Amino acid sequence: MIAVDGNSRDGTDEIIRREYPSVCLFQTAYPDRALQMNAGAFEAQSDVFLFTHADVRLPDRAIGLVQEKIEQRYIGGGFRKKYEPTSFLLGVYEFLLNTIYLGLMHCLVGTNAIFVKREVFESLNGFPEVPLLEDLIFSDCMRKKGRITMIEEPVAVSSRRYMEHGVLRQILRNARILFGYKLLKENPENLREKYLVSSHGR
Repeated sequence: MIAVDGNSRDGTDEIIRREYPSVCLFQTAYPDRALQMNAGAFEAQSDVFLFTHADVRLPDRAIGLVQEKIEQRYIGGGFRKKYEPTSFLLGVYEFLLNTIYLGLMHCLVGTNAIFVKREVFESLNGFPEVPLLEDLIFSDCMRKKGRITMIEEPVAVSSRRYMEHGVLRQILRNARILFGYKLLKENPENLREKYLVSSHGR
């Protein structure tokens, strides 16, 4: 297992070294998620990559479930997700994401714990190093390479950001970014600025 810390100042590297001594820890010069994930993939030796964020908890059988999907000739995919702690509104949002966005549209984001075969990852040159939506852009490209799938057993995703910003406010912020990318074709740089402005204006 590999962890990549983006030069954080919150003691993440010390926690990993203390609590997870078997994890190979690497650091990047600045906190860019695409850079961190690409750096981790560069150091990895396996034929299949599984990417997850620090605030996502994988199910116990995650590795076996991924292996099963790869053996079924899928090139990659992601997991359903559940938010913890949750609320009624967040539960509705979670259902829509799992059913429509992931289940029907096969759109993956980082909190779906994206997995992909090494050969496909390398053919796409990894995650695009853009300031926002690197995961969604990558999954769009991955769908063009072959069949992707969804694992029914969910990952548990921290809802801290939703609780801090307000559940409805955070959902609307996310929707605005996805609408801008998918329908208005706005570039990630502009969308990142909008995301930051809406965050600071809460």
